[in-house]
Amino acid sequence: IGILFSGSNLCVIASPVNLDDLLTENKLAPQGDYYEATVPDTLDLAERAALAVKGLTNFLDPRLNYQHYSYGIFNVNPPYMSHEGDGGANWGKIAESLLMMRHISGSKENLDIEAKMLQGMLNNIRDNGNYYVVLRGVSLDHGQDLISIDTARVMMALMVLEQTTKDPKVKELINKMAEGLFDVVTYRDDYAYFTEAPSEPHDTMIGVLGFWKVAFIHGSALRGLARSYALSADQKILDLAGKVKNYVTLPKYWVPEAAPKVVVGHEHGQFEGHHHSYTAAMMGLLRYAEVTNDQRLKQFVRDGYEYIRTFGLARIGLYGEMCTTGDMTYLALKLTELGVGDYWEDVDCYVRNMLMEQQITDLDKLRKANELMPKQERVKYIHEMTTDRVIERNLGAWLSDASNPTLVREKTFRWTICCSGNCPPAVYGAWEAAVRGKDDVVQVNLLLNRASEWLDVDSYLPHEGKVVIHNKKAKTVSVRMPLWVDMAQVKAVVGGKAVESYRVGRYLVFEDLKPKDELVLTFPVKETIESYTLKWKEEDFWPESTNPGKEWKPKDPPDRFTLTFRGNTLVDITPRSQAIGYPLFTDDGLKATTAPMKKVKRFVPEVTVKW
Repeated sequence: IGILFSGSNLCVIASPVNLDDLLTENKLAPQGDYYEATVPDTLDLAERAALAVKGLTNFLDPRLNYQHYSYGIFNVNPPYMSHEGDGGANWGKIAESLLMMRHISGSKENLDIEAKMLQGMLNNIRDNGNYYVVLRGVSLDHGQDLISIDTARVMMALMVLEQTTKDPKVKELINKMAEGLFDVVTYRDDYAYFTEAPSEPHDTMIGVLGFWKVAFIHGSALRGLARSYALSADQKILDLAGKVKNYVTLPKYWVPEAAPKVVVGHEHGQFEGHHHSYTAAMMGLLRYAEVTNDQRLKQFVRDGYEYIRTFGLARIGLYGEMCTTGDMTYLALKLTELGVGDYWEDVDCYVRNMLMEQQITDLDKLRKANELMPKQERVKYIHEMTTDRVIERNLGAWLSDASNPTLVREKTFRWTICCSGNCPPAVYGAWEAAVRGKDDVVQVNLLLNRASEWLDVDSYLPHEGKVVIHNKKAKTVSVRMPLWVDMAQVKAVVGGKAVESYRVGRYLVFEDLKPKDELVLTFPVKETIESYTLKWKEEDFWPESTNPGKEWKPKDPPDRFTLTFRGNTLVDITPRSQAIGYPLFTDDGLKATTAPMKKVKRFVPEVTVKW
């Protein structure tokens, strides 16, 4: 066992599998094809992923083995980043997100930092496969609950690395870590658990948390176990996952705040508590249902997903905090992929609105909002912190508050690290699912800019009802049209000549396409004005729970917003908050009726990572 000193950090190196030969810039560099193209200057998830690479590498702390900071605080001037309260628990999330974002963008920026960050993370894997961090020479209180969730999230990061490198040592380490979970689990009857945390019924600034810890920890561990089984086919891992599933679905953990007398809420994914914790539980349950083909469990998750959709403003993906927005995007994609429902429209709405709006893309906007915050010449803390270039280092990161559609208020003008770890996988999932193909048969599921091995998509939305598909090797292409499109008004042209298609649901199917064909679809852009009432109060901390507390009462009358959409993109909203903070949905350029064009370098990766 070696000892590595780095500043004030002491880290015991005991990883059971050495991956040093993989942690080089050459090995981590994305592999694939780069080429230039002129495209509409509209939403491009690969471009957003390249920005995310910046944030995910720049908000790390080289003094602590390139561990991430835990908070980015912008509601004081100067802003700061702090390690308070985390201890590296989200390291696996950030690693997975960085690997995914680099994979779809082709960005080679800060590869040296990525290598050091991954090495720092791997240094915290014990010889039995368990992951936990030792900071400042003091081992934190890592009970089996924290070890289980942190281990599972590191496993999921390694699953991305395994797919991009195809190195058997990575798979060996994943298997070792899965086996390590047997060391921290408790068996009882027909279930297994990592914690028996009681309900937290007290009022807090984010509401009644309920059984958040049970749901969050076991859902995350279950996702890691189910995916590990899919990789290894080890029956004992599946058996453990089944017992964890039995525990997290116990009826006592799924009791809603209120329900009709004739509804049995615990059989339909209803709950009282922290949204993000229960979406984490559902993600784990859904992955287990996938590997076991458990139809009843798939229905349970679908019911829970629909239950959460009734909170906040589902039309734009506003669910209280951005972790939940990321999780709901993941659930919508996976439920659709498994055929449990058709949630493409939800994904389109989430991605085009809150998921993109809360990513920091404009430093001037962030700087101007921070300049309005109270001056604080010296911040006092007991935890490591920095005020060094905080604004610049957070380009590409995600703010956390998603509880008001017009403003991130002063009180919540910050990020917590989990949001920048949960939003990028949702971005990756939407990017991957936008175009899917096998051999010469391809589906275009989302009308987003997308380069792929089969074809490239140029989307002029929301400015124009126009999508251009540059064919490479597809013979049959199915294109899903959003719900707002009148399919009878869609016109299709190839080589200047009108072509016929046939319809399957919301898909238009085109056959007998040839390489280098350019399929152009045009249709009217529908502008709609919709009204929604939001009971969450603007002055609250982000409401992350179903029940905001016994003493909480909604504003009387609650806020009612008028939203203007072009297609599924929110282009205006009233009334707007007059409080100070970080304003949302202020891009007047989205209202233009002609899409601007630009030259870009597109990237198509050699492999498609399964998520």
